[in-house]
Amino acid sequence: MKTNRPLLIAGLLSAIALGTPPLYAQETPEATPEPWEKTQAFVVIGLSLPGLYGGTELNRAKELREQGLSYYQRADGNRRRVGNYPTPRGFNVGIGFFVPVRKVRGLMVGADMVVSQTGSQPSEGGYEEGYFFNFLTASTGVKYYPWVGNHFFAKGTVGISSVFTKNRFINDQNEQNFFHQFGVGTGATAGLGYTLRPFKKRRTGLELSAEYKRMNTRVEVNGVGDDRWNYGSLNFNVAFVW
Repeated sequence: MKTNRPLLIAGLLSAIALGTPPLYAQETPEATPEPWEKTQAFVVIGLSLPGLYGGTELNRAKELREQGLSYYQRADGNRRRVGNYPTPRGFNVGIGFFVPVRKVRGLMVGADMVVSQTGSQPSEGGYEEGYFFNFLTASTGVKYYPWVGNHFFAKGTVGISSVFTKNRFINDQNEQNFFHQFGVGTGATAGLGYTLRPFKKRRTGLELSAEYKRMNTRVEVNGVGDDRWNYGSLNFNVAFVW
């Protein structure tokens, strides 16, 4: 039987061509989404610098510390000298999330909860004396990336705030004692920051931000009654975002 070589060669070439996928059909790497294009969950930690602005008892205790005096007044009406109190400072930790608003590029809405623990101790007396000013905010808010290709953002939240303070002192019986104060109110936060993508897995990132919190709470104080406290905090944060 005679073989038609041209037809055989043409058939082999056609089979090879059909078995080879075209170049344009090859898969391309998935594009990395912009920070505002996906839901963000985050854990944040930072430095907290509180400012105490208004409140009968809040200011009275502040003035005593500025004078280097103990919070506790002895039976004879005098107070122990405890030395200079440094400016209160501490840290904050929190968690939260933001989700994209699909109809507005760069806009996100979400919620967070942040706890701040701050305070200071005087130069004399060691552990015997101290002032601790701790507060919490649970808020909802917005986050906005104004420029395409730039991961700078602005952020604002409003919500519930609570404060818990502790004055530590030695009483007339030479015993360690504490005076606690607690209040609940409202608070708001405004901040600026930038989202970084330093990790190989580009869907995770780090955020650097500076925020200012302002809060107003109602505190029941012995001998004063309903005491309205106004205070704030400047925070410098680092957040892990995924």
